Formats: sequence, structure tokens, C-alpha cells
Amino acid sequence: MITGKICSVCGKEFIPNKYRPNQTVCSSLECQYKRQLDNMKEWRGRNTDYFKCRESKDASWKATCRERAKRWREMHKEYLSLYRQEHKDLHRVYMREYMRKYRKKSRGKKIDEAETQQEQ
Repeated sequence: MITGKICSVCGKEFIPNKYRPNQTVCSSLECQYKRQLDNMKEWRGRNTDYFKCRESKDASWKATCRERAKRWREMHKEYLSLYRQEHKDLHRVYMREYMRKYRKKSRGKKIDEAETQQEQ
């Protein structure tokens, strides 16, 4: 008899794959996407120095990555505009918070600079 399990992401009941009886997440795309993000985050937490090894061995590695990303953005110019159109509200909230942090940080630097100038 097949027993159902509860999805650890959405909380709905599902029947696990017969080849994966220990499955904890249902097969919906949203839940699988969340599972993948969590797995990547966990892996990066365990392997914090994985990408730094390459940087230390090859000085041009970072520049190569930057160049590759730049080429991809040039080839997919419409991607960012389409993404921003679809996620306009989320992008606005993100940028608002980002700018608040940036301004707060820059104000802190100005205050520190003013204090050091007064001391001199």
C-alpha cells in the first residue's frame, strides 16, 4: 500500500516516487525550485572556499568570469528588461532597500571623515 507524505515546502500531501521513497518534497515546480535553492545554499555553506581556490591559482579568473557575464548580457539584452517588467514591484522594493542601505553606509563614511578632519 502506498502511503502519502507531507511536502516540507508547501505542506500538501503527495505520493513519493517509487524510485525515491525517501522523497520529502512534492513534484510541483515551485517546491522543486525551492528545494534546489535550499540545496545550493546548504552546499555553499559547507564549501565556502570552493570558488576562492580558483581565484588564488589563476589571477585572471575573476576577469574572465566578469567578461563572460558581460558577453552573456550583451547576447541577452532583452532578458533583463523582460524580467524587470514581470517583476516590477519586487524590483522596486529591492532597489528601494538597496539604496537605503547604500545611503546609510555612505552617510556613515561621511560622518567618519568629518570626525577625522575635526581631530586634525
